[in-house]
Amino acid sequence: MPRTNARQEPVRAPIQKRSQKRVEQILDASKTLISEKGTAGLKMGDIAATAGISMASIYQYFPNKRAIVATLAKAQLDANTKKNEEILSERPASLRELSHITTRLLNQYYDMTRDDPVVNDILMGYATDKEVQSVDHADTLRNRDAIFEASKHLFLEDRHEEAKRALLLIVSLGGAAVLAAIQFDTREGRKTMDEAIRMLDAAWTTSILPLERPKSDTKG
Repeated sequence: MPRTNARQEPVRAPIQKRSQKRVEQILDASKTLISEKGTAGLKMGDIAATAGISMASIYQYFPNKRAIVATLAKAQLDANTKKNEEILSERPASLRELSHITTRLLNQYYDMTRDDPVVNDILMGYATDKEVQSVDHADTLRNRDAIFEASKHLFLEDRHEEAKRALLLIVSLGGAAVLAAIQFDTREGRKTMDEAIRMLDAAWTTSILPLERPKSDTKG
């Protein structure tokens, strides 16, 4: 299904320190409530009570709880992206080496999602929410672009667009595998991830490796 570009953003961006602190109060209270009741049980009145502020203060920044949940999702995905950038800071010497790096990225995302009950609940509870989907899709594109930028010297120059499409599918399938794996207990979840990695490796072999530039032609 086509994705929508329409997103509900906070009504007013927190520019002053006082405003930033208020937004942090709202988000911290929301995380506390999600960890206790899940996203389904999240209510604006409870957020206000937990944060010790008025409902009107919340609506200054967020039109509804969906906007709060999307903001929390984005914050966690941004944190994961920073970790990804550290892993990708050294350029791989081959596309096979890049496949090992993407496996590390995938395992890191799985661990982050499984270890954080708030992130877990948001991704599972709002998997079909358009606003969270939009945040997740933007994150998928960002991660695809980061992987490509770290490795484009390895691809044949006339196959860059094909490489970007293939990498997008790899990243998307990896994200879907994580959502499937976190529904199980730790042992079964790990088995699910291991199987997903084997399947992605097969896809890598057929879709990514044929796009590699000959070693003698690789530019440093």
